[in-house]
Amino acid sequence: MTEYHVSFTLTDVCHRLQVSESLCVELVEYGIVSPVGPRPAEWTFDLEMLSSMQRAMRLHRDLELDWSGVALVTELLDEREQLRRENRILRRRLSRFVDDSLTE
Repeated sequence: MTEYHVSFTLTDVCHRLQVSESLCVELVEYGIVSPVGPRPAEWTFDLEMLSSMQRAMRLHRDLELDWSGVALVTELLDEREQLRRENRILRRRLSRFVDDSLTE
């Protein structure tokens, strides 16, 4: 299976999300996304970051959170998703032991 990596410049992101560069910079400053590159003119964003920025803007708009609140909620949602993934993996591992002990 071929894997593709898509990246966007700051200008690309601003056009796709229809936002100003200053808003994108603000999202980076709050740690909502972490583009690759030393400064805005050289930043590159991947699809996951684009999705994170869209989610952050929805939280800001729908819940009327300030950007620091959005950053906190985003971090907690990401942590929750990571814990769910780990829980699924551990449940699969555990099921092998439980199934094996029942067959003995």
